[in-house]
Amino acid sequence: MCASPNITGLQKAAILLIALGSDLSANILKNHFHDDDMEKITQQISIMNRIPSDVQSVVIDEFSQLAQARSYLASGGPDYAKEMLEKAVGKDRATTILDKVSSTIKSKPFGNIRNTDPRNLLNFIKGEHPQTIALILTYLSPEQASMVLSSLAPETQADIAKRIATIDRVSPEVLKNVEDVLERKLSMVSTHEEHSGGIKPLVEILNKVDRSTERTILEELEVMDPDLAENVRNMLFVFEDIVRLPDASIQRVLREVDSKDLAKAIKGSNEEVAETIYRNMSKRASDMLSDEIKYMGPVRLRDVEESQQRIVQIIRQLDESGEIIIARGGEDAILT
Repeated sequence: MCASPNITGLQKAAILLIALGSDLSANILKNHFHDDDMEKITQQISIMNRIPSDVQSVVIDEFSQLAQARSYLASGGPDYAKEMLEKAVGKDRATTILDKVSSTIKSKPFGNIRNTDPRNLLNFIKGEHPQTIALILTYLSPEQASMVLSSLAPETQADIAKRIATIDRVSPEVLKNVEDVLERKLSMVSTHEEHSGGIKPLVEILNKVDRSTERTILEELEVMDPDLAENVRNMLFVFEDIVRLPDASIQRVLREVDSKDLAKAIKGSNEEVAETIYRNMSKRASDMLSDEIKYMGPVRLRDVEESQQRIVQIIRQLDESGEIIIARGGEDAILT
């Protein structure tokens, strides 16, 4: 099924955002659209009154099919995506969807290498300048980028990691220069200014590498840029990630945590975190903690975050000493 030819792309975007609700739509606009596009879409939303339910359903179905096609392309490549879509929506509709999705993927920088085996990709880029490698890695999936970064020479890993974290916006001219360097190996097109690196993509990559690679990079970053190293460490494991630790590790952590810090930390966390912590305490200790939280009164967000961060630092210290294990990508399974 496809939307009415009388509905423009801008109208489809507005209808979809209306259907998704204000909170989710606001997040999508903020993180995925430039200011001029946001203005056009919000203006379109403002002039829309009643949207027929059948039109809304068609737009949502079309978006769902496009998203599904992108997922198939990312996970299995064009042939896999074609096979899956033909089974789902038929041959003709599958061809139309793939044509739309493929054109948007190819328009992004380095789009042609996203389905490349990381081992082959390493051969393409390992001789390039570290800044070029860092730029390319920020456009890959964290899984791809982590495998490439782990395979590079240890003495260059931290340098490239720092470059990833400090890339902000990349102009079309810079991207074009990089593409010119690699034009004999890869075919890429860049038409828009793109957000690229930053600490978050670096953390996503480090969360996928093995422990040895992570340690090497962080130790070198400590020397090169201590503030950056600290920011990266703080984001590698956040307080809410405590639910991913084995019960025995949580119990070990709790023996080191100040009760006031724990109370403040739980007060600002979600129900899953609280239940996980209570489950790993004796009934008497959990009752005392619950009472302390109950009678604590209002707490400033800054105080909550500071308490959570102190607990995270304890977790990382115990991990580094080997007393507990924070599972990382690229490591063997943990035996208990």
